[in-house]
Amino acid sequence: MVSTSGLESTASNLETWTRIGFFARGLIYILLGYVALSAAAPDSTSDLFKSVEDLPAGMVMLGIIALGAIGYGIWKIMNAVQNYEGIDDDTKGKIKRFFYIVGGLGYFILAYLAAKTLLGSGGSGDGTEEAAQMAPAWLVLTVGAGILVAGAFQIKKGVTREFLEGLTGDTPPFVEWFGLAGHLARGVVFIVSGWFVVQAAGGDSDQARGLAGALSSLRDTGTLFTILCIGLILFGLFSLVEAKYRVIPNKDLRPHH
Repeated sequence: MVSTSGLESTASNLETWTRIGFFARGLIYILLGYVALSAAAPDSTSDLFKSVEDLPAGMVMLGIIALGAIGYGIWKIMNAVQNYEGIDDDTKGKIKRFFYIVGGLGYFILAYLAAKTLLGSGGSGDGTEEAAQMAPAWLVLTVGAGILVAGAFQIKKGVTREFLEGLTGDTPPFVEWFGLAGHLARGVVFIVSGWFVVQAAGGDSDQARGLAGALSSLRDTGTLFTILCIGLILFGLFSLVEAKYRVIPNKDLRPHH
């Protein structure tokens, strides 16, 4: 029988939250690619979650996404603060860790949107347009440029197979091809999203789009759109593998533990 203290330790463990987070991230990308291919491409994250709600076991998947997005956000922020990956402490490294924090906050927003849909109060949009309306132009431009750089980094990460570095030695070999195709597709969609956000810095906040909106903007490109959707599904499958085989520090998130 598992003790109460054992359950508390598991529930407060960074590894537990992170693995749930990788699983949820995989689910999000699989659903984004699947929904875009099988129906009208969602224009926003909220639209995606509304489509998920109508799928078999949709409410269960939304619950996993809401919980897992919190876990992945915690991982991103803790990784930035504690530098578990040993990122260089130079300017480039500090910028990378800063955007880890930004990414972590972004996953908290995803958790909020999933929870809103789960509770029946989901609105429209994905927070990108609203954020562009409230933020000063220089900040919108900076974030847009950061997303562009992140997209280029995803492509580099795919081509160089850097994504394999954090996996254990017994990871199935086919995962390399999932990771390659997935990171390339994710990088392209990031770049499109970043370009829209940069355009929004010029005063037209309606231009700002998150990943779902960026993918939707490419629906008329035919084969390219199909390839990107399949690539995002493969990235999602890669994330599911990461949930099992990623090397994650076993840290207790409770104070003084």
